[in-house]
Amino acid sequence: MSEFAQSVREINVDAMRASRIDTLMINVGLRCNMACSHCHQSSSPARTETMSLALVEQVAEIADRIRPALIDITGGAPELQPGLRPLITLLTEAHLPTQMRTNLTALLEPEAEGLIDFLAENHVRLLASMPGSSAGEASMRGEVFAACVSALERLQDAGYTRNPELRLDVAFNPAGVSLPQRDEIEARFRVELGNDLGVCYDELVAITNMPIGRMKETLRGSGELGTYRQALRDAFNPCTVEHLACRHSLEIAWDGTFSDCDFNLAAGLRVASGVPSHVSEFDLETLTTRPVRFAEHCFACTAQAGSG
Repeated sequence: MSEFAQSVREINVDAMRASRIDTLMINVGLRCNMACSHCHQSSSPARTETMSLALVEQVAEIADRIRPALIDITGGAPELQPGLRPLITLLTEAHLPTQMRTNLTALLEPEAEGLIDFLAENHVRLLASMPGSSAGEASMRGEVFAACVSALERLQDAGYTRNPELRLDVAFNPAGVSLPQRDEIEARFRVELGNDLGVCYDELVAITNMPIGRMKETLRGSGELGTYRQALRDAFNPCTVEHLACRHSLEIAWDGTFSDCDFNLAAGLRVASGVPSHVSEFDLETLTTRPVRFAEHCFACTAQAGSG
């Protein structure tokens, strides 16, 4: 049993298992137009993993059977996956509330032509990752601030933040080994994006960097991996355990396998042994009450006020 699992067990043994599926996350593929230094999936333009159109139909059928409060589509850059639009169409036809995660710059790629209007027409809410609140802020995504602002402006032109049915939240990962201070980040973003640039959004989501994937290699290269892992352990907040996302969500990967979350997927951890592991074995009752697989990186989800 991992150190994190022991910590959870000591606080609430019931938190060792899932309790429901409110959110179904779907990772449609790992190809991305960028290769960010903090990416837990190590996505890049060279990745080829993608969800087949046949599997898209199976996943949509499972989503309809689960009827979660939210479908959360991620990648890679979902915008660059051929199955994205067919998947959204099927989810819309099933009247399932859907969110897509975006790095914003992918919305400007040629392959995403017309996608912004398509997302708006299907009332897809967005969680948009920003590199910072200004061009001068240190970023793990390179010089992309202007492109991100341009994408946000196009989204607003399509109705996002202006139409109450078109929700646009902004996500931010701090640079380096810093833990996110949500209140400070929120205040800064509201001033520098809203007041200075006229860019609107609904809510800010502060995400703690996960010491897995490319972020792990970045930390190892700088000699900070051990220090960062210890900082996450030291910031463990027992009050966050009851609200761990993995306890009320499930993820389907591009190959149809199940994981407890996108971070476990990136770490190579599928659902626990004895639990249906592929969409072809789907069993709602078993998956809803499955034991959750915890690991070292899970401390990032319980640091301070929790991640996300």
